[in-house]
Amino acid sequence: MHRQGMPRGAVGSRLAGSLLGLLFSAAWLPALAQDVQVLASYHQGNPWTDDLVAHIGAAVERRDDGLALSVDYLDARRIDESEAFALHRSRLAGRLASAPAEHLILLDDAALRFYLDFPDALGNPRRVVAAGINDPALWGPATYRGVRLVATQPVERRSLAFLAELFGAPLPLLVLGDRTPVGHSLTRSMLEAIAANDQVELFDVLWEWNPEQVTEAYRAAPPGTQVYLVEGQTMGASDIDVERRAWLNQLEARGIAVFCHLPYQIALGCAGGAVLDIERVAQLLVDSLLSHAHDQLPVIQEVSSYRYLLDARWRQRAAGSDDIEWLNVERYISARTGMSHQLQWLVAGLATLLLASLVVLGWLRWRMLRQRQRLLVDRRTGLHTRQALEAAALAKPERVFSGWLFMLKAPQLDDFRQRLGHEAAWSLMRGQLALILPRLPEAWQLYVNPDLTLVGHIDSDAEGDPEVQLDRLLAALPQLDGGHRRLEWYACLVMCQPRMINLPAYLAALEDGLHQLGREGWQRPLARVAPYDESQGSRYRKLSDALREAFESHSEQFYLLIQPQLAPHDARLVGGELLIRWRHPQLGEVMPGEFLPIVDALGLNEALDRWVMEQGLAWFEAHRIRLPEGFVLAINITLSTLGRDDFLAQLGHIIESRELDPARIELEITEHANFHDLGDIERAMTRLRRLGVRLALDDFGTGHTAFQLLQRLPLNSVKLDRELLQAAGQHGRAQDAYSALVGFCQTLRLGIVAEGVETEEEAQWLVSMGIEVVQGFYFARPMPFDDFLERYGKG
Repeated sequence: MHRQGMPRGAVGSRLAGSLLGLLFSAAWLPALAQDVQVLASYHQGNPWTDDLVAHIGAAVERRDDGLALSVDYLDARRIDESEAFALHRSRLAGRLASAPAEHLILLDDAALRFYLDFPDALGNPRRVVAAGINDPALWGPATYRGVRLVATQPVERRSLAFLAELFGAPLPLLVLGDRTPVGHSLTRSMLEAIAANDQVELFDVLWEWNPEQVTEAYRAAPPGTQVYLVEGQTMGASDIDVERRAWLNQLEARGIAVFCHLPYQIALGCAGGAVLDIERVAQLLVDSLLSHAHDQLPVIQEVSSYRYLLDARWRQRAAGSDDIEWLNVERYISARTGMSHQLQWLVAGLATLLLASLVVLGWLRWRMLRQRQRLLVDRRTGLHTRQALEAAALAKPERVFSGWLFMLKAPQLDDFRQRLGHEAAWSLMRGQLALILPRLPEAWQLYVNPDLTLVGHIDSDAEGDPEVQLDRLLAALPQLDGGHRRLEWYACLVMCQPRMINLPAYLAALEDGLHQLGREGWQRPLARVAPYDESQGSRYRKLSDALREAFESHSEQFYLLIQPQLAPHDARLVGGELLIRWRHPQLGEVMPGEFLPIVDALGLNEALDRWVMEQGLAWFEAHRIRLPEGFVLAINITLSTLGRDDFLAQLGHIIESRELDPARIELEITEHANFHDLGDIERAMTRLRRLGVRLALDDFGTGHTAFQLLQRLPLNSVKLDRELLQAAGQHGRAQDAYSALVGFCQTLRLGIVAEGVETEEEAQWLVSMGIEVVQGFYFARPMPFDDFLERYGKG
């Protein structure tokens, strides 16, 4: 960025002017001693939130009166707001050892709603100020409660006037809006500002957009149309969707400049505008909160402190303006290298100014790095984040890539996250770290990932064999108590190669290694892997990205097959099991054993389970008249879905609306699932049994808790795993064990389905033991619905 003149900023109204007088008139009074608490609506990593929090922290530091600043994040963008509120209330309830701060800053709508709904949870702070409040419906309740509001709407109006002056009136605008709740309010505010400005005309507003849609609309717009980006969630969520970070640059490459009024949008590639001076907003928040004249301040303060920022390509158009900070000066200079000698002198002058601005930017970068350093530590665990490892790899590659890297995973943590939420899973993670960290050798450094895995680095000069030491750690953890839940941990280890300094390649190898351990049923605690070949890419990551895209786009890549369940003595149809398949347009057919663990790791089980249930029961309703009486449709469901109350309600609604017989629907839960909270599972199954739905335990006999499950869970039937049947055909003792399992289930009056029947001898032996339902390739393979009806349907 190149600076031309000083930043322009002022409080836009007389009301705000009097506000500053009140603030400075009290400057001689002693500073208030209480600490400052910030409650942000969004998550750490959100660009708007991080920018504002960093400047608030700097404003508090400038007071130099010993104040401490603490920040809480509601995370109300990535998760449902009610869930975010419940999690934060539980966090606050757990802070029994520390008194709440008496001074509170609220950032954006969700934080204000939380304060209005639960002031007691925040300790009823004496002073509260709020910024970024976009919903006008909140203003009345807030001011009634004594909250001082800082509004920034005049900045967008000044930005529109700036563009109209620059490009001439009337100026047609194409607005990039957003349909999310916050984005909708901001877009409506922008449209009102446009309607109030007779120098600007609205051409169109795109409520949902991507570079292709913007390009199409821009080409259809009248000459001279400019594009304006509202803050919203589309780019505000770019910290989640990395692909969107490049959207503005993609539009720039197509010759479409996008204007804005927020600082982080400039960093994403906006071409300029009257940009909010966020440092001034932060300073006003802190001054208003801590001023001795707080009670005399206006309830709503409109701040119009801004700076004019503009891409250097329009330098000639803005000739005579001495209050504009120029962007992309270096690119502008390069584009003008073929100009005349007079223009070359101008370029030299600009280069000199650029050097001066680089000095200033270097200093600013140093300060921002200090702020960013705080973001390299995970606030939930106190560990360095994966970003800290990436930074270390860039700063000191010779140290990082001369040692070892490893990755740790506890599969039960994923189950906790899906069933009980992120906060419960991270609470459990903290307990596990209390067991792990004291047992790590000194030369080992641990980093935390957002997906509840841990990444470790081992120095090359560390004593001992890392593989042996890691294996001993994994063996010891389940035996430790210390008041914490015992979890099974698994690990992958890779030895770095000095000539290969690509950290993503090592991490991809570790992720693929853990994925392979999961596919094997977590039979091995530790696997050593080789660095991944960059030219091939990570299979795990390819599948992960493809699955996310398939779910987000609701594409028709998933499809269902059905495998018949038959009576073995006469091959009569008694039921069928739904089986999920995935056909990707580039990756081809991906087997369930490979993609279902990734679905579980990504937290997409519930979405997939509901899709299978809806598709399967819709088919059942349409064709039940062609199926034999008593036919039972079996559907596989994961425990995380089974335990959700809304799933039970949805299933009951489908059964009632489609007039289905619940006794002909069977939900199968695999014995390999995590049954550690057996009480909750038992209660969920009991509610399903009251609904009339049948329940079955799949893969029975291969897990570790088989008999306990049969004694406690309200099951109708069990499915004996095919591996047991295969072993019974090879070993005498395995045959005796299979017979004993059958007798045990018959004693408990449980229905039995024998899986994996592949030969006539196996079928006859099962009949001799009284098995009434079989399933396997000897009788029928999984098949499409149409083939199933053609073969077994009536009429």
